[in-house]
Amino acid sequence: MQLRILTLNIWGVRYLAKLIDERLQALVTHLISPEVNYDIIGLQEVWSKTDYLYIRDHIKNIYPHSYYFLSGLFGSGCCMFSKHPIIGVYEHLYTLNGFPHKIQHGDYFAGKLIGLCKILINNHVINVYNTHLHANYHHVVPKDIYLGHRVCQAYELIQFIESTSSADTTHLTILLGDLNLTTNDLGFQLIQGVLQFHDCFLDRINKDIFDPTVGNNGFTCDIPGNPYVSPHPHHGEGERIDYILYRGRNDNVKCLEAYPTLHKVPNNLKGLHYSDHLAIYALLEINDEIPENKKIKPLENMEITDEKTRTLLSDACIIVEETIQRIQRQRMFCTFGVFILVFILFSINGNPLSNSYLYTIFTIIKNLFCLIGIAVSIWFICLGKPVERNALSSIQNAMRIRLQAPHFTY
Repeated sequence: MQLRILTLNIWGVRYLAKLIDERLQALVTHLISPEVNYDIIGLQEVWSKTDYLYIRDHIKNIYPHSYYFLSGLFGSGCCMFSKHPIIGVYEHLYTLNGFPHKIQHGDYFAGKLIGLCKILINNHVINVYNTHLHANYHHVVPKDIYLGHRVCQAYELIQFIESTSSADTTHLTILLGDLNLTTNDLGFQLIQGVLQFHDCFLDRINKDIFDPTVGNNGFTCDIPGNPYVSPHPHHGEGERIDYILYRGRNDNVKCLEAYPTLHKVPNNLKGLHYSDHLAIYALLEINDEIPENKKIKPLENMEITDEKTRTLLSDACIIVEETIQRIQRQRMFCTFGVFILVFILFSINGNPLSNSYLYTIFTIIKNLFCLIGIAVSIWFICLGKPVERNALSSIQNAMRIRLQAPHFTY
């Protein structure tokens, strides 16, 4: 049995993304083309449910089964389409997902999550996870204020997949989406190290098969020449942050081919591109002739996490601890700021008998800004930062438990 899988971040930010209607039309045209034959399609950044419905209604004759993961203010942006029946869905909202005051980034309001669709294909239960982790806006570790959040999201992703992919009920586990992690990032190495996933692009058998319009380096984002991308000195020729990863219950699953695709829209005189990302295509093969190994290891043979994974977990705990310490410093800074603002609020108010209108207006504006600053600082001190600290501590404690306790490996 063969499975053809596609994942794409469509860059569907209404009113900000360029030419979104034309790009959606081109994507639909591609998906219904007789030249392609996907079984499962996972999309990210479908921020408008109207856009999801547009795609669904135009491809439902070929992909009759679909699901849109709703969450947050704008929706998670993740959705799935399948030729085969979706027999169950489940989702988990990330505990940490940026900051509400970073409105320009928007991740906090997006409600990013891990979406699971259980798909039944020829009596095989396939768990397909679609996710989109927090974006990296800085690309330099000391300035990356979201590093701790992405590491925690990666570990929550691990926990969710472990909890919902029982070897007794799941024949094949697939993780696809925009992870916003390169293969060298700690979060990605944790996902691979703990879950023992195969990377379709790296583990493909036919490495000479690729999309000639893209190349064979595997990069999926920040590709030079893409009109929707702003060049960044740390990107070089691009980054690989979109993935299709898999793990079979048995050693009967292999990836025949995998490569980035969907760059320029063919035969378009305007030079239209599908997205600011490239799609990833993978062809998996399940060999049903190989007998399944359903043996459960006895308790005394439980394996400790390998040394490399233990090192990764220790590094992740350090990053989270550094983030917690930064939160404590920010709370102290806000506390100090409150005292300064209170002092300014009750001083420099001038003579109340003065008839200077300009001075009166200045005093009113000054007091207004002080009150707003005091209110925001108190919110950070008493609510915003403690909630973030507790979420970080909770995931850090879970990682420490894994470091101390033996457990099954996959």
